[in-house]
Amino acid sequence: MRRTRGHSADADLASLFDALAPILIPLDITPSRLAQIARASFVKASAKQAKMKSNGRPHLAKIAALTGLSRSEVKRLVASGYKTEDPSSEHLPRALRVLNAWRHSSSYTSRGKPRQLKILGQPPSFDALCKDYSGDIPYTVILDELERRQSVVVSKRRNKVVVATSGAGNRTSRERAALMFATAFLRDALRDELVLVRRKQRIASSGRLSDSYVETAIASRLTDLLDQLPELFVSRKLPKRNVVTVFTLVSKNKLEK
Repeated sequence: MRRTRGHSADADLASLFDALAPILIPLDITPSRLAQIARASFVKASAKQAKMKSNGRPHLAKIAALTGLSRSEVKRLVASGYKTEDPSSEHLPRALRVLNAWRHSSSYTSRGKPRQLKILGQPPSFDALCKDYSGDIPYTVILDELERRQSVVVSKRRNKVVVATSGAGNRTSRERAALMFATAFLRDALRDELVLVRRKQRIASSGRLSDSYVETAIASRLTDLLDQLPELFVSRKLPKRNVVTVFTLVSKNKLEK
């Protein structure tokens, strides 16, 4: 069977998501939530490609043809300004589904606050809560995850559990910074009309060299690259720009033997 153009990109796209998934998981972005966001982005991009109707509105049928989505879903996304809905509980990680239900279900709250629950036993119990809202995930796995997140406090005898009064704070700043860098890089790097050079360089060095020495060597290599840019601008017919965006990612990797 002949591979289509779309299928030929599958491996590259899979590699991209292999890199993104470890960042998205701590940010509580599930595959279903990612699909929501992706649909809106595909509709927005297709609206730019599809010719407008005479009234200036996006051609919904052509967008649907490009994206494979139904016209009703395309219409909804266009009408919303390509915004994604707030994530419902079904798009959250299982542990957060349980926590969300614990905070809002009348069966597990008292005077608007989540009850202290027995871990095992008849409802209301934590085990019963998990059976209602975590699907086939055992309550022990949900409890371990909520403890890791510091979202609950378990009694010393480990027979009762309560929602923590204070959260663990922002523990995802590193992932957010990485995602922001990747987003900014890809937004610029994938625009053919702006990009002069796409180049990836691997600079190998001995582990016996100091970090400062390696840093100086890398800086020198980057300077050489920037010095070559004026020659690239000379042959361009487009107006010259006076701004160059430089993304620098320096990582430590063990040398391959």
